[in-house]
Amino acid sequence: MGPVQFSVSNETKYDLRVQASNGAQAGAVSGASTNLSFTPDDTNITCAMRWYADGICILQGSVAWSAGGSGADDGWSTSNLICMNGQANGVGFSGCNEGWVELQPYNLMANGGEVSVTYTNA
Repeated sequence: MGPVQFSVSNETKYDLRVQASNGAQAGAVSGASTNLSFTPDDTNITCAMRWYADGICILQGSVAWSAGGSGADDGWSTSNLICMNGQANGVGFSGCNEGWVELQPYNLMANGGEVSVTYTNA
């Protein structure tokens, strides 16, 4: 798998912390953006996206990719808090309390590329 550039824009009223399955971490307070870079050795990445209010985690979603599948989850809660819009190598995705959104084709990220997502308040 090739390298991946992951960009996140947090336009919610909550603070966001990103925890990748390879140990990489990033944060974006309300209104901020952040970026993470992954090497070809990072072949199966899941980024836990956790939103915090007053230091308490209130919601978790994810963005994930590999050579064999990619997708995103805006997080589910009984009161819809967060919506997402993004793209992976030009293939758009969105969700607002949707749960997991599977991206096609299955090998979309096989050669690496770019993933970006913007989170907004519902």
